[in-house]
Amino acid sequence: MNITRHSISVALRSRVARNIYMWALILWNVLTINSGNQEAFHYNVIQSPWYPWIMVAGVVCSAVLLYANNLYLVPRFLARRKYLAYIALVLPLTVLVTLAYVLFLKLANEDINIDHLQHVGLVSSPVSNVWTLPEIIADMNMYLSGYMLWVFIFTMAWYMNDYYRQQKLFAATEKKRVEAELNFLKSQINPHFLFNTLNNLYGLTLKKADNAPDVILKLSSILRYLLYDSNIPQVSFEKEKEVMQAYIDIELLRLPENKNFHFYIVSDGDYNVPPLLWLPVLENIFKHGTRYITDSYFIDYRFTLEQQKLTVYGRNNYKAINGNGNGKVGGIGLENLRKRLQLLYPEKHKIETVKDDTAYTIQVQIDLI
Repeated sequence: MNITRHSISVALRSRVARNIYMWALILWNVLTINSGNQEAFHYNVIQSPWYPWIMVAGVVCSAVLLYANNLYLVPRFLARRKYLAYIALVLPLTVLVTLAYVLFLKLANEDINIDHLQHVGLVSSPVSNVWTLPEIIADMNMYLSGYMLWVFIFTMAWYMNDYYRQQKLFAATEKKRVEAELNFLKSQINPHFLFNTLNNLYGLTLKKADNAPDVILKLSSILRYLLYDSNIPQVSFEKEKEVMQAYIDIELLRLPENKNFHFYIVSDGDYNVPPLLWLPVLENIFKHGTRYITDSYFIDYRFTLEQQKLTVYGRNNYKAINGNGNGKVGGIGLENLRKRLQLLYPEKHKIETVKDDTAYTIQVQIDLI
């Protein structure tokens, strides 16, 4: 909570600071640029005591109108599609601001001929010395149209800023949603993996196998990885390779020696990758490739990281159930992998599976760039 409040405070201070800098720059410009037509009238208008007050009044009137519009009228009425209410408020406010500035200029005009003044400001125009209502209205015409133009410009700026703010908010919300879904999918991997490994361990204990303690030791190292090291978006290739090898060793402990197993894990550089993308493929090939122990059963597994491309390849013998090819292959692990890749690399991955009467092949290709 303190971090959130601090972030909001910093953002507000930054926004206020930007606005102060902007108006200070405008005021500095109108106060320092020699815009008096002194060569034609032999009179330096900037030296008049009224000059800075005219410029300050122009900046203040503009700021009051534009901030009232952008901070209150637009978000409260226009953005909520209360168009008539917005018009009913912004027009009188613009007229009042225009009237106030014009009256101030007419007062100053008694000391300084504003016809001689080509001053720099958001809105500028000469006014007359006549104080009648028709003359005041006539003087207001140019200022009124100028102020309305700036109201329009700042209103468009508000909508642009709001659009980018909404896009940023949407992106942040979408990022949180994706992270939550990824965490959920990763949380499914752990119990699924543990369930399969405990089944293997159970089989070894029934046989009273001497290598059961080795399985438990390797399993503990993998569980340590699942609990403490895989909770980050990416891990090093070397760490993934270490865990992969431990998992392969666990699976091989329950199987008789066979030369038809091939594992190839290699990288051409130091890469970081999302954790456990390989696990569903390895689980699948061990589950189905060793279901029927015969002389012809085989496993071919490759995990390669080369030229910014990750490839996970698995091929194993496959025996169709009841002589047909409709046996279910894959399950929760591969479906979980598909969902994770869709979230992590929506347009940069490809999963291909090929199944026939004797073999099942899966290949995952990911463009890491």
